Order: sequence, then C-alpha cells, then structure tokens
Amino acid sequence: MKNCLCPVCGAAAAPAAAGLLKCGACGLVFKTEKDPGPAVYAPGLEEGIYAAAKENLFASALDFLGRVLPRRGRLLDIGCAAGELMKAAAAQGWEADGVELDPSLAHKAAGLGFHVYSRPVEDSFLDSETYNAATVFEVFSQMEDPARAVSEIFRVMRPGGYIYIREFNAAFHLPLYALEMRGVFKPLGLSPSVVHNFNFRAKTLRVMLESAGFRDITVRNSPPTSGDPYRTGGALGGFLTGALKVLYYWLTQALWLITFRRVFAGSTLIATARK
Repeated sequence: MKNCLCPVCGAAAAPAAAGLLKCGACGLVFKTEKDPGPAVYAPGLEEGIYAAAKENLFASALDFLGRVLPRRGRLLDIGCAAGELMKAAAAQGWEADGVELDPSLAHKAAGLGFHVYSRPVEDSFLDSETYNAATVFEVFSQMEDPARAVSEIFRVMRPGGYIYIREFNAAFHLPLYALEMRGVFKPLGLSPSVVHNFNFRAKTLRVMLESAGFRDITVRNSPPTSGDPYRTGGALGGFLTGALKVLYYWLTQALWLITFRRVFAGSTLIATARK
C-alpha cells in the first residue's frame, strides 16, 4: 500500500490497517477503495436509524440553531433521509430543503412537501448565500469528497449562518475495529465499530471547517442515539446496549472535562461553526 496525500489537509498519509490510510497531520483515516453509494441497512432498520433513535438529537440541533439564529430562515439538511429533521425544523419556523441520494428516502421526504435535491450537495448547483443553517448527520463519512462538500456548504450559506455536524469519531471506532477484526466481540455477537470511507477525529473536523472558511468552531462529544437502532448490541439486547451507551457518554464527558476539553473519546462528535 503506497503513501498518498490526505484529501482533507493535503499532508502525507500512511497505512493504518488493511485497506486504510491515516493522515499524520489531521488524523483522518480513509479507505483506499471507497464504498459505492450511500449505506444500505437491513429491512426494518431505516425508521430507527434515521428517525426514532435520533429524535432527541434532532431536537438538540434545532435548539442550538434556534439560539444562535433566533430569526430562523432557510435550512439545508444534507442526508435528509425521509425528512424527519426537516419536519421538526419546519414546525419551529424554518424553511427547510434537503439533499438525499437514496431515491426511496428522497421520495418520502418530498412527499412531506419539502424540496429535495437528489445529487451530492457539491453537484447540486445551489445559489450562493441561500441558507442560514445546514445540518449534516453522519454523512461526510460516506461522501466522495467531504472537503469539497464543506467548501460548497460554505458557499451556499449566508454570512453569519451556522453549520451543525454530527459524525462518527475515529478515535473511538478504529480501536474497536481492530479488536473486532481479531474476533474479540464474536462470542457476544457484537459489532460496535463503524468504519466508512472517511473517519474523522475532532482535529480533522476543525481543519476541514477552517480550510473552508468557517470560524467560531466548537467540537464536543455527542450524546448517543436511543436504544440500539443499528442492532450492533448482539446478545446484550436493545435495552442494555442503550443503557451502556448512555453510561459511556457520561464517562467520556467526565474525561473531556478533566483533560480541559482536549480528549474526545465519545463514539460520535458534534461540531458547529459559523460563516
């Protein structure tokens, strides 16, 4: 496996594991061969993954955006799935549009009355300075070129607008991935790691946002989704998996505080930034 350049910061990347490269500067870990298209889940899981399990997370995102942008305005939800976040945003006075590549999910969101773009945001030819806010929930990790997408979001956002990102934390998932590959979790049927095309750390998100022109960047551990929507808990079951996720979140918050907000050990991260 040959060294190559990081697609986020341009620094040298070196082999990290089979099929994975790691940037020595910003910490991005990315696949040498990308998975084609959006993630596809087993039948019956989509409602939990895209809606029910994230209801509180969507509410938290909209609470934040409502505080920093009390006049609301236009919101672009990238990876909008069936439109649950847009529906909640519209109820709070936002004019919401979406971007969704999965045709069936895009159709459901459009059926709620929202305009949904069916191409990647960087190829949707949106007008400059159109949106006051953008939400991106676990989508950059599956994109073709996340750095280009962030730059496009910056272009279409109005001055003073905010981006709200939730993304998987490579600092949590990659060590679990290594253990999973060794069969450590097999006896319990666990599959706790999430490894996509791009796997971010807190520093990676900061670098990517700064490079696009965003400022006032904050990164923190994200609360978990409710229950076990991805069915990764195996023999633990949904209730125990959900309880362990909440306990682990509060432990990561304690670690974050006692390290003066330097160590991000959560399974997911939330990043916000202003144009």
